[in-house]
Amino acid sequence: MAKVQVHEVRKLMLPIETAVDAVLELDCEQGGLLAFGAIIEAQIESDPEPGLVVVVQRRGTESTERRKFEFPILAAAFIRYCWKCRIPLPRQGAKRIEIGPDGFIFTIEGTIEVIRRHGALPRRKSDPAPATPEEVPEQVASAPVPTPVMPEKAPEQVASSN
Repeated sequence: MAKVQVHEVRKLMLPIETAVDAVLELDCEQGGLLAFGAIIEAQIESDPEPGLVVVVQRRGTESTERRKFEFPILAAAFIRYCWKCRIPLPRQGAKRIEIGPDGFIFTIEGTIEVIRRHGALPRRKSDPAPATPEEVPEQVASAPVPTPVMPEKAPEQVASSN
């Protein structure tokens, strides 16, 4: 069966506040203690390894803990966060994170194929015609030629044309 392609590009703009929520939730689920402290600082670092830096002060102490979350961990945190918040994401596709103006841009890009619901499309005048029958794609050569369907006249039109 012939198929058509659908190319999807999904961009999620995650402000730094959302990114911090996502990494704190992932850290907590993995047994970390960052979510139980007070956030002192959160910033985006771009060089040499881009990522999110979170500084947390633990409860009841003066000590702080500085953690850097690089892109692979951020991707896992964003996917988990979206899943928990019921934000639909395509499973397949290339995933990419970039630093945006106010946070991160999480992009998922992919192509899926679905069954075509129609025969071959007619050629445009600008398309070159194949030189020989061998160059005609099989699906075009074997596609049935649709017969034109003429719309029926409305009863008012039939009465007025007589």
